[in-house]
Amino acid sequence: MLTNLREILVNLTTGFLAVILVILPREYVKAYTITKLGDQTPKKLGRLSLNPFVHLDPIGTISFILFNFGWSRPVPTIPLKSSKLKKSLLITSIIGPVFGIILFVIYGIITRNIDNRYLFLIFYKATKWSLTYAIFSMLPIPPLDGSRFLSAFLPGEYIEWYVKYEVYGILFMLALLFIWILPLVMSPFVAFIENLTNFIINGGG
Repeated sequence: MLTNLREILVNLTTGFLAVILVILPREYVKAYTITKLGDQTPKKLGRLSLNPFVHLDPIGTISFILFNFGWSRPVPTIPLKSSKLKKSLLITSIIGPVFGIILFVIYGIITRNIDNRYLFLIFYKATKWSLTYAIFSMLPIPPLDGSRFLSAFLPGEYIEWYVKYEVYGILFMLALLFIWILPLVMSPFVAFIENLTNFIINGGG
């Protein structure tokens, strides 16, 4: 019983720390990019921060630990403040997935050189979740990056409406999670990414 309890605690703590490694650098870079593009909303709302707790979404974090995919709190942005609206939307929607792939490579290299089991589990999970989130975030469900990528191609008069109703996308995503549709949709991606991660860390040379 004590062994099982210890394994549960190890799984929870390594999972939580891995989520921080996935979310913190990604969301900070997104907030920094949005700010540099002229929208000061992330800075004003405290999201241009290295404090992981301002970026973590409670349900998204639990989903990472239980289902091997999840999400963070969306970086707040008001794209209509940018004079180059469509360019701004494209950049901010692509930066998250691209940086997720970069983290996947970096964490994979680090994981290959770790001997400590606890640290290995943290970086192993961070490796595969970085790529999983890069793929998951491209779904066209607000406020995921895929929805902002899609909105960059909408007529200007529809973009404000699209961004305004992001909160309903979050509720829709939670509903899909609780009725098990999201886990079913993501299952083949999660399995593929886990196999790819294992190959890179253990058998890719």
